[in-house]
Amino acid sequence: MRNSDSFHTIIIGAGSGGLTVAVGLANLGKHVAVIEALHVGGDCTNVGCVPSKTLIHQAEVRGAADTAGALAEVRRKRDALREKETLEFGAVPNLNLIFGQARLLSQSKVSVALLEGGERMLTAEHIVIATGVRPRRVPIPGLAEARMLTNETIFELAEPPLHLAILGGGVIGMEMAFAFRKLGSRVSAVTTASWVMDKFIPEVADALTPALYQREIATYVYARAESYDAANQTLFIQQDSKQIGLDGVDYVLVAIGRERNIEELGLEVARVQFTPREGIATDSYGRTNVPGISAIGDVTATSAFTHSANAQGRRVAQRSAFPWLPTRAPEPFYPSATFSDPEVATAGMSQQQIAGRYHPKLVKRIRIDLPTQTDRGYTDDVQQGFIMVDTVRLTGKLLSVTIVGPRASEMISLFTLAIQEGISLYTLYRVVYPYPMFSSGIQKVADIFLRETLTGLRRELGTVRATCRPSRRAAAVRSAGATSQPIPHSESHVAR
Repeated sequence: MRNSDSFHTIIIGAGSGGLTVAVGLANLGKHVAVIEALHVGGDCTNVGCVPSKTLIHQAEVRGAADTAGALAEVRRKRDALREKETLEFGAVPNLNLIFGQARLLSQSKVSVALLEGGERMLTAEHIVIATGVRPRRVPIPGLAEARMLTNETIFELAEPPLHLAILGGGVIGMEMAFAFRKLGSRVSAVTTASWVMDKFIPEVADALTPALYQREIATYVYARAESYDAANQTLFIQQDSKQIGLDGVDYVLVAIGRERNIEELGLEVARVQFTPREGIATDSYGRTNVPGISAIGDVTATSAFTHSANAQGRRVAQRSAFPWLPTRAPEPFYPSATFSDPEVATAGMSQQQIAGRYHPKLVKRIRIDLPTQTDRGYTDDVQQGFIMVDTVRLTGKLLSVTIVGPRASEMISLFTLAIQEGISLYTLYRVVYPYPMFSSGIQKVADIFLRETLTGLRRELGTVRATCRPSRRAAAVRSAGATSQPIPHSESHVAR
């Protein structure tokens, strides 16, 4: 059976980014087709954010007392949401949901090998690629396929592992390490890096390492899996020059990264530029080198989160529906949140980006320790956590923020807004926070910046003069602005 249909836009992939584009355009009266090879909702609904955060919550409230119930609830909520989303999106006017494998035939034509059998030919003036990623695997001699887990299979377990070995010390590895430890599993984390969460500043690992120790989560850095002895359920790892046997390992979770789903798309036929490492090349509005073809989400080099795919989807939909609207060219810096225990959240530029744009003497780093410098840290017996801010001297422009601690994922949004909209620490100083809150640490960051800047104004101006080119120097001085601000006073509460 062969059909031919014409649409305004064809979206390949029904994950967060693809559905954002589809619903946005459909609600504006555009005739769109969404092609999905497996499940509506993509990684987030099915094997990512929703099941993982449900597991983290269930592990917290049920612990080891009801492990089977916790895992069953994860699947129940995931399946219920998947069914709800499938029904809802399938009923959106102007949106055609098609299940099958898509392949580009040109810059305007797509063939779909339908899951129900047969082929369908679609054409459109716009095509959006949003096919996401899959977990990267690594062969381990002796380890059977049934004993190897990824984020796509771990939520299918009926009971937690007795001893879960996790390969990878990144976001997925750390979230699952704390969750399964709370469910009663013995957990060992193995990473080839020099510390866990090595994509973040080292202070993150400094805060997480004591928490891992307190939870009795064994951590092996500079290490890699070597082989598995099925008879004795022993995973052998190589750390430096010595071999270590992890006994009683019944499951191994591989969390060492992801690979983009781009091999079967026909990108070469449509002449879309891509590399296996960086994915599909796009500009700040998701446009590829081929007119009419865009890409968003994990298949690109700039997105690794559900919320960033969603944001990219909104930009593509806006550009497609309202091309005459003024555009904001730079793609924003996307925040991140890791739901370990404590949580880790970041916003802004990476350290490499900061080093490439700013003289090191222009960057001022401020750190507030939540356990000792916030009253909420004192009342809640917080053991580890901080707010760390990199800002431009004198101006108070925010460059980068890292938060480790309870509610870090909630606190980061204020900093995200400040970075995106150019809100300085002078303005954040005037924000009033309810007491007692962990976010009072944000106020203390602003307090420290103003106090040290205004009491050392001559020094700060000298630093700007010494490190800025003349044209930038005047702009930097002008943007400092509020030299008439009062010097912040110290908080007269318990924790200082």
